[in-house]
Order: sequence, then structure tokens, then C-alpha cells
Amino acid sequence: MAAETTPVPEKPAVKRATISDKKIWIPLATVIVAVICLVIVIPVVIVEKNKHHHPAIQIAISGSETPNDHWTPDRPDPYICEYLGENSCWQPKYATPGSPPYTHDGNWPARSKTCVVPSGNSSSVDDGPAILKAFDDCKVDGHIIFQNTTYHINTVMNTTGLKHVDVEVKGRLVWGTDIDYWLNHSLPIGFQNQSSAWIFGGDDVHFYGHGDGTLDGNGDTWYAYDGGRSNLHGRPHAITIMDTTHSVIEGLRFVQSQMWTMTVARSEKVLLQDIYINNTSSGGQKRHLNTDGCDTLYADDLSFLRWTVDNGDDAIALKQNSTNIYIANSTFYHGPGLAFGSIGQYPGQIEIIANVTVEDIICQDTMYCARLKTWTGQVIGYPPNGGGGGVGYTKNVTMRNFELRNSSVGFGIAQCTNYLRSRPKDDSICDTSFYQVSDIRFINATGTITSPNVATLQCSANAPCSGIDFSNNNVSPVGAAAQSATGYLCSNVKDPIGFQCTDKCKGHCAHI
Repeated sequence: MAAETTPVPEKPAVKRATISDKKIWIPLATVIVAVICLVIVIPVVIVEKNKHHHPAIQIAISGSETPNDHWTPDRPDPYICEYLGENSCWQPKYATPGSPPYTHDGNWPARSKTCVVPSGNSSSVDDGPAILKAFDDCKVDGHIIFQNTTYHINTVMNTTGLKHVDVEVKGRLVWGTDIDYWLNHSLPIGFQNQSSAWIFGGDDVHFYGHGDGTLDGNGDTWYAYDGGRSNLHGRPHAITIMDTTHSVIEGLRFVQSQMWTMTVARSEKVLLQDIYINNTSSGGQKRHLNTDGCDTLYADDLSFLRWTVDNGDDAIALKQNSTNIYIANSTFYHGPGLAFGSIGQYPGQIEIIANVTVEDIICQDTMYCARLKTWTGQVIGYPPNGGGGGVGYTKNVTMRNFELRNSSVGFGIAQCTNYLRSRPKDDSICDTSFYQVSDIRFINATGTITSPNVATLQCSANAPCSGIDFSNNNVSPVGAAAQSATGYLCSNVKDPIGFQCTDKCKGHCAHI
């Protein structure tokens, strides 16, 4: 018996619309208006709204002219606020002005669960997924253990949002050398074009390595590939400590970091102690650009104790909105030493460094023992290597009891920073900054320097430095221990304390 079929209804006659129909004109007009808004009106509004924050937003609009040297985000960046040059992107939650430096009593409670990270025990096995699973399984009240073996990591890792967690590193974590992968997948941190191989963070976290746990960035690969280029986009920081509070990071070793070793961002009340960093090439003879020990961004109430850093760039650099920082009992080898900045890179953005104490520091064969560097007031090029025009201040900084061992200069200020090779090379750009430097003390320093100048102070004519104190220093030229170095090159220094300017900079003060 044949199956019954349902008759298909006839299609109703369709009346073809003509251009004169009102029913066509109304929706057509709506579409035309919508297209005009999307293509013309909305982009113009976006540009107008943001043009005073950062020029990068303008080139994100289709059809605009993009300067060849301008970098723009090429991957999702959760911290885009900073890139756009917005102010008040982050504020500390637990700020206690005037309180002692953050510390911890060393007592950590037993956690309710333990996750031992398995290792593939082969460079051909990516241990990244196993690491991420352990962090996910033990992210609350957990104890995560890296065993005394080698872990090979070939993927980016984000292990933030930890709560009451111990992370114990007994072995060695080694990052892979697939440069194309890292350049295209490293995780943005919302500053310049910088990105990271590992973003780590949480509240009440104890991250420790017993003095043996090691993070190895396989840096030789990067040092050869980079070829001295500054701020290569996608070249990852070894680790970024992000959104971290009431935590301790201690007893870790970092060797041959890919770029900056550690970045502490949007974090407060963190103790970082007994950290060893060696970013020299294999053989220990060469040191390279952008191999910073640690950089801080949007950070408050951090304590750095007993750091050892051997590298070719800043040992510890306090950058934008770093406040209430304490650094002590540390030794820096061969690089430019301690840095304040660079700062003031983004036009109109307010950036500060304030309430910093640094004491009992040894500087061995460094370019400086410490320096402060601000961008020019004149905007020259675009970030990451160009820029300028930022405002704000660095104030209330005390550096005491520094021991200089064959450093070139004790301390320097330069308000001329710009890393473009095409930048003007004379001192004229140094007088354009409106960034204010005041109440800086470099006192009770001893040791030897290789130049005749204890300090070079290139301050801006638009914002002269004030409250600069070099009291009670006893620094000698190398080979002349019985003499005291007395040279102070100065430009635009108001009412110096404890020293006299012996000459103007006149091209002899470093610009960066």
C-alpha cells in the first residue's frame, strides 16, 4: 500500500516590489542610515573621544593613515586601558601610607589538597597542559608541586585567580625555542607592546623554590634572534606576576630569561626575596638588551630583599605608578643597575613613582648604581621605542648605603629618553619634559667609580629638579682610593643639597 502523501500547498502569488513602493523605501532608508553610522559617524566619534588619550586608537579605524613605526595590538589584551593611555586604570585596594614595608611571618598553613605536576621527561613532550591542569585542580587551598626533574614548556600559561595556594618548585622549568609560536601567542600585559610566556597571580600565594627551583628561558635562542633590537613585539617576559596580593615569592632562580625576567603588575603587598637572576649568554661573557631583572607597573607596597642580578639591562626597574616600594640587601652586576622609569612615555598620561626606599646595595661593574629616566616632553615617534609627553612626578625616593665597585657613575637623571635611532642627539630635547622630579636622596654611598663624576643630572628646563640630596658620600676614582670623586654634572637642578654642581651637562650626561 502506497504511503499517503501530504499535498504541498501552492505558493501564493508574489507581488514584485518596485522602487516606488513605500514599503521598500522605509527599510531601505533604515539600512542606508545604519551603514552611514557604521562607516562614518561611529568611527569619527570613537576617534574624537579617544584622540587625547593615545594616537594608537586613531589608526585602528579603517581607512586611516598608519605610521610605519607605530605598533598596535594584534591580539586580545585584557589590560587595554593602559595601552590607550587612560588614567586611573588601577588603584591599590589596601593602601596604608606610612606603614612599614610589607613582610610575612613565614608561617603557611597546610593546604587541603595537593597536586603533583607530572613531567613528560622529554623535550619532545609539552608539559604545559599538565601544569595548567594542576593549577586548575588546586587553584583554591592547594599545594602545587613541581618535582625534582625537568619540565619542558611549549605553550603560554595563564594561572591567575589563585586563592590560598602554595607553589613549590623543586626542579627546572625550561621554555621551548619555537620562536614563531612565542612571537604570535605570548600574552599581552597592557604596557607598550610587551607580553609574557606565563601570567601568574592570586591572593595569599606562596611561590617558592628552596633556592634551587629554576626557570630557564633558553635565552641564547632569543639573544641570537633579537640581534640587539629593542622591545621586539612578541618576545616574551619569563613570568608576569599579575593581580597578586598578600603573597610571597622566594628562593627561585632565573637563568637566561627570554626578555624581561619578572614583571609585577597591578599587585600590592607582595614580598619578593632571595631571588637569583643570571641572564648572561652561555659561557657567561655576553649580556644583552631588554634582559631586565624585574619591572614594576601599577604596583603598591612591594618588598624586594636579597636579590642577585647579573644581566645587560636594568636590575630592578620601577615604572609607571609604582608606590611604597622597599628594596634592600641586593647585589647588581654589569648592567645599568637600579632604574626609576623609564616613565612619561604616553602623551597626557599621569604617571608617578613615589615613596621608595633602597638601602644596602652593592653595584659591581655597573653603568650606574641607580638612575632615573623620563621621556621627553616633545613627542618623538610612537611606543614602544618612541613617544613622550607624559606628565606626573617621581618624589620621595631615598637611596642609602650603596657600595659602588667600579661602577661608571653613582647616580644619573636623564629627562631625554627616547629609543628611536632617529631621535635628536643633542641636549635640546632634554628641556622639553614637564615631568617633575623632586626629593631624591642618594646618601652614604662608598666605593669606587671609573669616571670623575659621582652623578650626572640632566633635568628639564620645563620642570627643574628640586630637593636633590647627595649628602655624606665618599666615592673615589678607581686607583685613587685616597681621593674623593667630586664631579657633579648638572642641568636645571635647583638648590642642590650636600653637593655643588661642578659643570653643566653640555652633551656629557647620558640621555637614556
